[in-house]
Amino acid sequence: MSTATPYVRGAVLASACAALLLAGCASDKPKYAETFSDKGTYTRDYPVPGKDACEAARRALLSQGYTIQKAKDDGVDAIKNFQGQDQTHTQLSMHVVCATDGRDGRHSTAFVNAVQDHYIIKKNSTSAGVGLSVLGSVSMPFGSSDDSLSKIASETIDAPDFYDNFFGLMTRYMPAPESGAAAKDQAAKDQAAKDQAAKDQAAKDQAAKDQAAKDQANHAAGGDPSSGDGAQPGAGETP
Repeated sequence: MSTATPYVRGAVLASACAALLLAGCASDKPKYAETFSDKGTYTRDYPVPGKDACEAARRALLSQGYTIQKAKDDGVDAIKNFQGQDQTHTQLSMHVVCATDGRDGRHSTAFVNAVQDHYIIKKNSTSAGVGLSVLGSVSMPFGSSDDSLSKIASETIDAPDFYDNFFGLMTRYMPAPESGAAAKDQAAKDQAAKDQAAKDQAAKDQAAKDQAAKDQANHAAGGDPSSGDGAQPGAGETP
């Protein structure tokens, strides 16, 4: 014979319904955490070559106390450590990639992502052993302690404000882009250099053709192509 009261039976039924409801809600969660949106949180375009953008990123990170792990024309890696009040430790890693855009090579896109690793201080204490002739070996409370960091979490920062602030700081260290007149002048110089190179190559090609025609004419006349002279004396003739 059941001794459960109506209140208890009702509570059990309500709990079961709540569990089913939660299970149904859990099934509606997205399968993947990544959505591949096009909001541009992690990218920014700059009117400078890629190497200048990465140099600006390096200077921006140095200005905030980061330790540079790698610095190249197309990428920068840096880290910064933070110590909390509750024996927690955080390491922030910044990864920057600079890709030059456009045929003129004067524009680039910077791609940045930041990863935050969280650690706790783990204490490993060892007790000292003291040998006594009567009692044998006894562990005493005094000894040594070796502290180590144990990672407890790692996450990619996705806050737009975080990246907006960093990209804004990068802008402070960007070299001034070339003005329109300067860009046109440089383009004219580049084109003049290309035209001169084309003329020089055409002159070399024409000289090679002329020499080939001269050699062929000398050969047809019985001369020595290498000498460039006319017909040479035949066999049995006195020079």
